[in-house]
Amino acid sequence: MSDSPVVPSGFRLRALPSALAAAVLSMPALPLLASPSADDQAETVTSRLPAVEVRDRRSQGDPRPGKLSSATRTATELTDIPQTVQSVAVERVMAYGGRDMAAALTGVPGISNVSDTRFDAFRIRGFSNAGDMLLDGVRDDAQYVRSLGTIERIEILKGPAAVLYGRGSGGGVINRISKQPGQEAFGQASATFGSYGQQGVALDWNRPLDAQWAMRLNLGREHEGNFRDEVRGTRQYFAPSLKWESGRDSWLLQAEYQEFLRTPDRGVPARVTALSPRNTATAYALPVADDGKFFGAAGRDVLRDTTLALRSTLTRAVAPDWSIRHGVSLFELDSDFDNSFVSQSFVSTSRNLQQVQRSRFQQDLHQRNLQTNLEVLGKLASGPLQHELLAGVEYAWQKRDPRLWMGSATPVSLRNPDNRDNKGVVPQPWQMNYHKASNLGIYAQDQIDLGGRLKGLFGLRWDDFDIDSRNQLKNLRSERSSHALSPRVGAVWEAIPDQHLYLSWSKNYAPVGGDVIGITPGAEGNANDLGPQYSRQVETGLKSDWFDRRISTTLAWFQLELYNRTVADPLKPGTFYQTGLERNRGVEFSVAGEVLRHWFLRAGWTQQNAKVLQAEPQFTGKRASGVSARNGSLFVSYAPPLGWFGETGLIVEGARFADRDNLVELPAYTRWDAMVGYRLQRADFTLAATNLAGRRYYASATGASQIIPGAPRTLSFTATYRF
Repeated sequence: MSDSPVVPSGFRLRALPSALAAAVLSMPALPLLASPSADDQAETVTSRLPAVEVRDRRSQGDPRPGKLSSATRTATELTDIPQTVQSVAVERVMAYGGRDMAAALTGVPGISNVSDTRFDAFRIRGFSNAGDMLLDGVRDDAQYVRSLGTIERIEILKGPAAVLYGRGSGGGVINRISKQPGQEAFGQASATFGSYGQQGVALDWNRPLDAQWAMRLNLGREHEGNFRDEVRGTRQYFAPSLKWESGRDSWLLQAEYQEFLRTPDRGVPARVTALSPRNTATAYALPVADDGKFFGAAGRDVLRDTTLALRSTLTRAVAPDWSIRHGVSLFELDSDFDNSFVSQSFVSTSRNLQQVQRSRFQQDLHQRNLQTNLEVLGKLASGPLQHELLAGVEYAWQKRDPRLWMGSATPVSLRNPDNRDNKGVVPQPWQMNYHKASNLGIYAQDQIDLGGRLKGLFGLRWDDFDIDSRNQLKNLRSERSSHALSPRVGAVWEAIPDQHLYLSWSKNYAPVGGDVIGITPGAEGNANDLGPQYSRQVETGLKSDWFDRRISTTLAWFQLELYNRTVADPLKPGTFYQTGLERNRGVEFSVAGEVLRHWFLRAGWTQQNAKVLQAEPQFTGKRASGVSARNGSLFVSYAPPLGWFGETGLIVEGARFADRDNLVELPAYTRWDAMVGYRLQRADFTLAATNLAGRRYYASATGASQIIPGAPRTLSFTATYRF
């Protein structure tokens, strides 16, 4: 390995080995006998995680998603799920110019954005979702910014989900549902132009090849402008898919390539207002720099992510009401960057100038995930009880290979940074690690109809997680194995027609090295010897339909605890105890549906108290960073089949702390968005605005020195032609 720093100027796509690609594309079409019932065929879409197709009413503006699959891995009515589940239609997000997960999840109750331009990061009900991103039910935990161009909708299951998906933080999972081929011939081409130089084109083309085969192609390319100085990006994607359905069985093949080249931007720093005797910060103020100022190295900072994914799902029936589903997914990420950023704010007393220190990192990261599972699904009756059963075994193998170089960059003025002064220490090798993880999971679930108005949900999963990490600079190696049981129980009672009371309890686990894959080889103390952290949730609520089921509401109360939080010993560096407790209690309400003919409402609100109860002295009693006490949204839309349509609404986010010490508080904000358009038989024209009032606000933060300003008023015009 070279000792010289890698400057990622020669970006390249590293193709998957041909043998692996061939293995995925030739996944077994083994004859597994008979066929499911006609009703099952009508309800199930055989994706990697099946999802019911969106009904025609959504295209007419109805925000309700119908049946969802993320909570049970089967197509289940929302009212039969004893847990909060929400869905975001990607089409609406893209109409406002949004192209990433941060835009899609803004205003969703209980979700907090802590992303910057490097990778997606959120908190669900106060807890990190670092290992809780899914794509069609498959783990998607790599660090990158996900595109929406190939996605139909995003489903959010709130609370522990380890019973179906394995390890995670416990706050919930975010599951992207991809676009899939169907037997209806359609095509859609669109062009978008917007503020700050945004422009892009996209194609969504679906064609049946015969009575059994269909294909779909999604592709697009766009340039992303930004109100921040020197920050730009170019994104492109290509996603073909092929589906075979015989009326008895089905096979879905998907491939997807994405590339996102951009300027890495970590925002603006807060200003130190007081220093302790040891010259450490004790108080901060919000940024005093212009929100458009860039603190990186203009012309040198660059970040490119390339991803390649191959997926196969085969579903065969073995008897009436019984089927076997086999899925395999192969994902590869290459991420290279050269990134200069503010590492600490300080006041230079020698010249009475306010300056900030900067660091420079270079990275060459490779990650590969291989996951496969085999599931049996079926229905049976035992006396008056009706059972819908799911049993499965899952194996996953992951490799993460981060190489990092670190140096310093020239300090710059806080008020007027010179981002063209790119001198500093040449980065030197800092981390050259290799991490390998494997996971074996066995799970079972029973959805029981107890007769009439009472339904139960029971699930249990066992996991074996192994991590093997190597420090190639110091020739060190550490290994760790963890085991865990993850249960879930719940019940739904339809007390009166269309009024469903529910109660559930679920548990999650997070093993050492299981979120961002890897542990520290040769770490002092007991850092690598800790057991998993566990979380548990109790949730109860009421799911209701009103006015002939035109409007749906959910009211939920929850308590979510990380009850053996890892706590550092203040006197023994590297020594930890699992005696901490972090808790979030909250109430959540959502409503969606048609209030009048062609008039639709979608709204949600959460009130929560995420607090660290037992931890290191400096964190005890503090609020969880990045989490507001309240957030939500309210949108009203008018959507007739043809002619003028429109929507307007508010997004509300409460005050949040940018840091664990609770020294920098980002103020609450309310953002006003709106759109208007005209729909013809084959074309739509849409003009949308985000932050229509031009309010100044801060969208997210990854620390006191890295605060991401929200964009000012932004316009986006989209023309769509259907063929």
